[in-house]
Amino acid sequence: MIHYHAIVKGRVQGVGFRYFVQSEATHRGIKGWVRNTEEGHVELKVEGEEQAIHDFLQAVRKGSPFSKVTDFQTNPLTEIAHYSTFRIQGY
Repeated sequence: MIHYHAIVKGRVQGVGFRYFVQSEATHRGIKGWVRNTEEGHVELKVEGEEQAIHDFLQAVRKGSPFSKVTDFQTNPLTEIAHYSTFRIQGY
């Protein structure tokens, strides 16, 4: 089990990007959360099996059909949060 924090920049607000992220996470059995930031980015924290997380992060980096990802920053986290679901949060 691994845990990651990511910031996604580009055209990622107002285009259904958080729902895309939630769908990709749910499809792969990944738990965590995603939210818009006040700066216009999308932030997420996810945990799951290593291969599932790497595949998920690759899909998020590529983006959804209506988004345009221009910068994608990821950081592995050392502690596991034991999220029970994947959800969309507010700011």
